[in-house]
Amino acid sequence: MRTPRVPPPRPALLLLLLLLGGAHGLFPEEPPPLSVAPRDYLSHYPVFVGSGPGRLTPTEGAEDLNIQRVLRVNRTLFIGDRDNLYRVELEPPTSTELWYQRKLTWRSNPSDINVCRMKGKQEGECRNFVKVLLLRDEATLFVCGSNAFNPLCANYSIDTLQPLGDNISGMARCPYDPKHANVALFSEGMLFTATVTDFLAIDAVIYRSLGDRPTLRTVKHDSKWFKEPYFVHAVEWGSHIYFFFREIAMEFNYLEKVVVSRVARVCKNDVGGSPRVLEKQWTSFLKARLNCSVPGDSHFYFNVMQAVTGVVSLGGRPIVLAIFSTPSNSIPGSAVCAFDMTQVAAVFEGRFREQKSPESIWTPVPEDQVPRPRPGCCAAPGMQYNASSAFPDEILNFVKTHPLMDEAVPSLGHAPWIVRTLTRHQLTRVAVDVGAGPWGNQTVVFLGSEAGTILKFLVWPNASALGTSGPSVFLEEFETYRPDRCGRPGGSETGQRLLSLELDVASGGLLAAFPHCVVRVPVARC
Repeated sequence: MRTPRVPPPRPALLLLLLLLGGAHGLFPEEPPPLSVAPRDYLSHYPVFVGSGPGRLTPTEGAEDLNIQRVLRVNRTLFIGDRDNLYRVELEPPTSTELWYQRKLTWRSNPSDINVCRMKGKQEGECRNFVKVLLLRDEATLFVCGSNAFNPLCANYSIDTLQPLGDNISGMARCPYDPKHANVALFSEGMLFTATVTDFLAIDAVIYRSLGDRPTLRTVKHDSKWFKEPYFVHAVEWGSHIYFFFREIAMEFNYLEKVVVSRVARVCKNDVGGSPRVLEKQWTSFLKARLNCSVPGDSHFYFNVMQAVTGVVSLGGRPIVLAIFSTPSNSIPGSAVCAFDMTQVAAVFEGRFREQKSPESIWTPVPEDQVPRPRPGCCAAPGMQYNASSAFPDEILNFVKTHPLMDEAVPSLGHAPWIVRTLTRHQLTRVAVDVGAGPWGNQTVVFLGSEAGTILKFLVWPNASALGTSGPSVFLEEFETYRPDRCGRPGGSETGQRLLSLELDVASGGLLAAFPHCVVRVPVARC
């Protein structure tokens, strides 16, 4: 009797086993979900495809949606599209369709379009794509559009979508190219943005404008501050604004191009430096690496940040959850790591890292060489220096040349909460419900793949904090993309790309936005 021949392992799988051989079995197993929802269940749930009341489809001759931004304010959903802004009511939650109640059309004028075409852009790019959509105050929406590569911003009434005041320049507030990533938030009347400030997308910036404090920006064309950043998210916490992004790591320049994930922060009350150093620039900008890796003799790193949640309270700790993936030319895999904001803040109080010459490696700065008061701190009345503009040049010069911290921010439990290396699609979106279950005391994490498949996990944060592996249960997998409503004949896969995933607690639903539609599906099918 012949012994059956065992097929050799696939090269990618073999490489993964070799890489993780030193992890001594710590690499989490990947059990299947407890249940998989049937595909036809989606046909029962409401969709927005750009139609008004009483119509299931847009008017004859209307273009497909090209959604860029989604903002939920209580029970109203604002959808920023190409040339249009929609106001959609989410009540009643049992409705079979989502319609717009108000529609604002905001097109680029012919002269902006002509200039855009003369600069070599395609006709489809020379439109007004809504890239910033924020609540400025209780009655006002702040909206910025790419406006045919000449960005503009404006205020609109939250109820009527009527314009309030004049347009203002969108430079450093909104990207020129609709394909570029950007983040924005309002805090204390000031607008904090992270984007690119020029047509060629060379000058990446974290920028503060509006409000009653001076306009500030990051240092221009300095690779120690930014090297090809991709901005992912921003949160307000304490006296700082924190920006999450990924970039090329200058400290690993001997390894060619290595992408790492970062968190940077700036003081909300920063007023810039002196006329000699860092004038009209941040004096408080510091950045640190985020470590999301599977532990072992040789760590397996997930370096490419894809999405970050807002700050949530878990077990009394202020936490953000983030999805990371492996680089596109690596073994495909995704992981969810949690970061405690107090630990993030602690890293910014630690050692600085420096490169003494262009040829030398990066090393920690000895503590006795760090000036006092500590570079990067927030000046305030009652302190030795009551404003950042009063800092001595020594401190300002140190901040300018030492924006990088030596330590990386550790993930909670020093391991991912969830790891998926066998999924069909990369995971790119995350939403978290910290009040799930019949008693509101469970934490459920929803992970969205680039193709709209949702993976639902029950997690136990305390298990992770104790350092045990696999503090999660894979509850369910279900689809959110509706090809019958969201697709187009002969449409490409980019139409199925999940743009955003948001929990709508009031309706017990998830709002999944794709380029051509928004779908609302329930969080549970019990």
